[in-house]
Amino acid sequence: MLSLHFITCFENELDSFISKGIIKQARAKGLLDIKFYNLRNYGVGSHKKIDDYPFSNKKGMLLRADVVYNAVTSIEDYQNMRIIYTCPKGFGWNQKLSTQMINSQKEIILISGYYEGIDHRIFDLLPIEPVSIGDYIVNNGDCAVAVIAETLIRQVPGVLGNSDCIDDDSHCSGMLETHQFTQPLTVSGLTVPEVLRSGNHKAVALFKQKSALKDTLIKRSDLIGKLKLSDQQQTLMTEILKDMVVKKNDK
Repeated sequence: MLSLHFITCFENELDSFISKGIIKQARAKGLLDIKFYNLRNYGVGSHKKIDDYPFSNKKGMLLRADVVYNAVTSIEDYQNMRIIYTCPKGFGWNQKLSTQMINSQKEIILISGYYEGIDHRIFDLLPIEPVSIGDYIVNNGDCAVAVIAETLIRQVPGVLGNSDCIDDDSHCSGMLETHQFTQPLTVSGLTVPEVLRSGNHKAVALFKQKSALKDTLIKRSDLIGKLKLSDQQQTLMTEILKDMVVKKNDK
């Protein structure tokens, strides 16, 4: 069972956003254990203050280290859990890191980032792993922890009806997913590729692999360099490059 502990200022909103569809079903089946902790319950003073101005300037606000520390340490056995904090300065979150975290079989604490950041002393107090979901800024870390949580939850056995859905997804195979088609057969004169309707499983597999390689090459060439191409994939890549050269010369 995957156990996730969310430290947030908006527990009800985050719970509502996460707990729908297949995740709601997974919780009902007992495949997940999800708990929420309202950061303001650990705030300071009568107003439950969780933030303050940075020393040396009055620009923006920072989460207080003592507040976050008290929230984390209130969780039983937190010492044996992975602790994630969302911020733009963190390590880039990707499928490899998500899978590694699932395979560690540890409970996970997810701390939503807010304001301009957090008092840096928290990283000396706790083994927190700062994580970023991309090179852009959002208003708070709740959407980021929701993204991270979903990448973790969908890997739990039984959450998805077909485990092949995980293996075939973009980034799980190291490439973008192949093109997909459904009914109707023809849309505004565009017909589903004949090979996908042929029943020839070998030809279908080659078509899908070539489609995925081409899409990855065009849209995410950075991923190609990380792939260890098989002999068949190298042959397909040569065909793709030749086709692209011919198409360019025909223009």
